[in-house]
Amino acid sequence: MNSKKAFKIIIPFVFAVALSVLLMGTTAEAAKKPYTDKDLKYMAAIIYCEAGNQSYAGKVAVGCVVMNRVKSSKFPNTVLRVIKQKGQFSPVRQGKFSREVRNVNRGKYAYGARRSCMKAAQEVLEGQRSVTYKGRKLSMRKYHFFSGRLSRPKLRIGGHQFK
Repeated sequence: MNSKKAFKIIIPFVFAVALSVLLMGTTAEAAKKPYTDKDLKYMAAIIYCEAGNQSYAGKVAVGCVVMNRVKSSKFPNTVLRVIKQKGQFSPVRQGKFSREVRNVNRGKYAYGARRSCMKAAQEVLEGQRSVTYKGRKLSMRKYHFFSGRLSRPKLRIGGHQFK
């Protein structure tokens, strides 16, 4: 077999093997992802609405509260239902949440403060339930509420109080 003929056979074979390995890796990664793209979009939007002007720890903490509610039997069991639960998140009532969901769709979460909200959303959806604030690592597993003004808060991070 001459070398030109060998290359015509080997190159497509190597390309096909490399492509299949690449595709299998992507499929395996997608299968491991414990959340949907919609969950990520909604989580990033609510984090921006509630904590866009807060530290990264504050952003993660807000996401943890949402996920703690999703996991609790006392609240709805999806990210969107928790966010849209009546009387819980003022940005939903005010229309800010819907605007931010549209901003996610427009690609505005690829830079700036919105980008850090997207990163915080990913971490929380992948299971992160702690934050580092003022040099201390804090577990957020027991917090189901936050606000700028809660009575008897158990934790304060930036402009938010948690209980």
